[in-house]
Amino acid sequence: AYSELLQLGRLTGHVPQSKRVVHHMQVRLKAIVRSVPLSRRHLRVYHELDQTYYSATSKTFIGRIYKLFGFRNIADAADSAHTGYPQLSGEYILAANPQIIVLADSKCCAQSATSVAARPGWQTIAAVRDHRVIAVDDDVASRWGPRIVQFARAVAAIARRK
Repeated sequence: AYSELLQLGRLTGHVPQSKRVVHHMQVRLKAIVRSVPLSRRHLRVYHELDQTYYSATSKTFIGRIYKLFGFRNIADAADSAHTGYPQLSGEYILAANPQIIVLADSKCCAQSATSVAARPGWQTIAAVRDHRVIAVDDDVASRWGPRIVQFARAVAAIARRK
């Protein structure tokens, strides 16, 4: 995202402005990451793109945000086609027992902590039990740019939840 923002600045004649945006993003992201206690830096995360269980691995820009926190992305091991966006199964997710669930399908598909908890067997998942399921605006969670700071802030808040 940083290099693309800088490139946009060069292409549009707004180099100083793009550098400022990137710098502010970097400073804010560092502060947000530091706000999560070290004891929470190794949580397992599941990022849901839609209710058919498509997810995003650590190789995607979305997954890189989770990597900043040190989270372990459950989709990584399931990406045998190396697309960055594997389709998981309910059974796979149950077995992986994520400690954080981020729903990037709240706007498009009306998914929420309540709808996730109602899925068969999902009430046993650590994220559901510990109230660490967060619905994030689809546009914020699925697009690179300055909004990734907003996304990281939401992820940090759910990670800090006891």
